[in-house]
Amino acid sequence: MPFGETTALELLVSAYRQAGVGQVVVVTGRNHRAVAQRVSDVTLICNPAPENGMFSSARLGAVRLDPEVGAFFVQPVDIPLVKPETLQALLNHLQQPDSCCLIPCCDGKRGHPPLLRAALIDSMLAYDGNGGLRGLLSRFSSQELQVDDQGVLLGMNTPQQYQALLQYWHGLVLAAKGGDDELGRA
Repeated sequence: MPFGETTALELLVSAYRQAGVGQVVVVTGRNHRAVAQRVSDVTLICNPAPENGMFSSARLGAVRLDPEVGAFFVQPVDIPLVKPETLQALLNHLQQPDSCCLIPCCDGKRGHPPLLRAALIDSMLAYDGNGGLRGLLSRFSSQELQVDDQGVLLGMNTPQQYQALLQYWHGLVLAAKGGDDELGRA
């Protein structure tokens, strides 16, 4: 989906790069060719059966991670305005060894993206998929991290949500004018 001269996916890839995430894996579906033309410097995988749901894409992405990765985010592209500072805060907080998953929360609500320890990959592969990622994570300890980032909650599953997200994004762009924050062109 377009955001000015950029796209939701490009905004996300930029946020992850700004947060210092070394490997970005993008799982596509039927739109693989179009995505490949828009993003570079990512590991791009085509899910041959996207109708099997997001959990099938999360599995495909997880198995393509570098073996030395200690943790990974699962980020749906329909929640594209997560701030790099939020991603960095999650990475910093996961250094505490008492949970398998760290979930950002804003205004008391759980959001995206969860940050999972790589030790969960085998469980993801063995899991029957019932309830998707949420069903899998309900079997493990998780922590919540309070963040000041509405972007962890704002999705675009309907045309109305997309329009509201565009307005929110335009506000972020205007607030960043004069700074060195690259949110895209309005």
